[in-house]
Amino acid sequence: MEAIKGAVWSYLPGLPDDLLTTLIDELGVESVEDLALMEEKDLVRYLKPIQCRKLLNGIKQGFVTINMEVLSPHPIASSSANTLASPQAFRPPHHLLSSPPSTSSSSQSPQPGMPWHVDFRVNWNQMPTAIQQAVEKEVRPMPDEKRAFVNALVDQMMQHERNPTRAMCHSIVRLIVRSHPKSFADISRQGEVVGDGCPSLLQQVKTRVEYKTRNNTLARRRRSREGRRNTGVAGESRLTRGPVDQYGCVRWCPAELPEGETEATLEDSKRDLLCLYTEEGMGGAERAEPLMVRTYIILRRYLNRMPAPAMLEVKEEWPFLFSQRGLFSHFGILTDVNILQKLQEALGQRGQTILHFCQKLDNPKIREFLASYDPEGSEKVACILQLLMVYFKEPTEKLMLEVDTCATAADVVNTAALPSTPCLIIQGDTMKPSGWMLSIEGQVVMGPHPFFLHGVAALFSSYYVFNLKYPVGSCTLEFIQRCFLGINPEKGSKAKKRSSINPHVSTLHRKLIDLEWSA
Repeated sequence: MEAIKGAVWSYLPGLPDDLLTTLIDELGVESVEDLALMEEKDLVRYLKPIQCRKLLNGIKQGFVTINMEVLSPHPIASSSANTLASPQAFRPPHHLLSSPPSTSSSSQSPQPGMPWHVDFRVNWNQMPTAIQQAVEKEVRPMPDEKRAFVNALVDQMMQHERNPTRAMCHSIVRLIVRSHPKSFADISRQGEVVGDGCPSLLQQVKTRVEYKTRNNTLARRRRSREGRRNTGVAGESRLTRGPVDQYGCVRWCPAELPEGETEATLEDSKRDLLCLYTEEGMGGAERAEPLMVRTYIILRRYLNRMPAPAMLEVKEEWPFLFSQRGLFSHFGILTDVNILQKLQEALGQRGQTILHFCQKLDNPKIREFLASYDPEGSEKVACILQLLMVYFKEPTEKLMLEVDTCATAADVVNTAALPSTPCLIIQGDTMKPSGWMLSIEGQVVMGPHPFFLHGVAALFSSYYVFNLKYPVGSCTLEFIQRCFLGINPEKGSKAKKRSSINPHVSTLHRKLIDLEWSA
């Protein structure tokens, strides 16, 4: 199995492990030789079209290269070439026949027809003594020792490629992390893994590569400029909603109806929900929860349709979705995450670490903010949220808005400039909130409610439940997603198209892990 995975990862290094395992099992791939028998129609259920072609083309070229360079070193006639290109004559390259090489051996020349980064082997003898000892003892190196390791690793990589791509770096880092997880993987003391365990080391390696090639214009790999953003009134980005937001979801649009249900019975249940709301208002949220679970499939269809329904229309059709019970229950089914429980646990485990880390920073704005924090009287959750925003240099009004303690929902709508994206409206002092409301698309849709932690949960849940993208440049929400809730897709983002974890989020998480392990 590992040999097969190594072969596929050599062409698709970012492919999630669980997806690859499913692909191998369901297609019945039993050996690396079976990879040559796959067709594009077999892969469309698991991979995107370009991924299918990359994989099939890579495997095909690997076979042809081996046949041309190893089996037939002399010029061959066209008829011979056709014979070698036939399936019977295929002989897979080295990396399709053996498991990934051990990183403990010294670097060597790659096999013919194989990408250099697939067969790359770290020369540990050239690594700093502290790193060799850390690997041998299976302990985490200190931050400065890890930086020295990255410098030495990049020097070895650049002997093969002057400017390794991110995919090449990922292939090498993945092998190192899998071989020595206790030393290099992104794992907290509680055993939580970020992504595939590679993000922070990968980010350090790629940053070092970019630094080393900063003055070498010939070695740079330039990206095409992004097209103009879709903007609305006053140049603000329009709120984008739609099917692209499957990111991080496990039941984004289920196809099978609940057992014993039909479309008609589900519509009847929806009418029962509306009747219950008419009679009891939000006071009927507890009784409505089982019906909300039962009608989940038709609610997802409604939310996922294009064009997306306006928020006021959603509230009219599905009022209990805007109750705390309804929203958190829906988010739980959608992502398999109990958001209140996970947030409470994460803040209990990580909250003090974040405070301790920020207290050590030489940052005037963070020091000024911490000066107003009272451990006895301030709301710790509010402090952590705002600390993260200050650290990431995000304006607080992007996610939060402070209003008068006695302000009602109508007051807020009439007097405050509410953003189109979800906004947590805090009644009273942001450090000692007396209550919260939630606005989406400029309308207050929830609250007022007590318990600030519930407000943070509602704010975050709304992005997933209603197919909304994070505000541009929002690292705070991605940090909550990955480091508090454990929603860690290896690729993509709810902020914009991105092939990896946000580097700022990855860096902060690495520093927090280092602080935890050094404590």
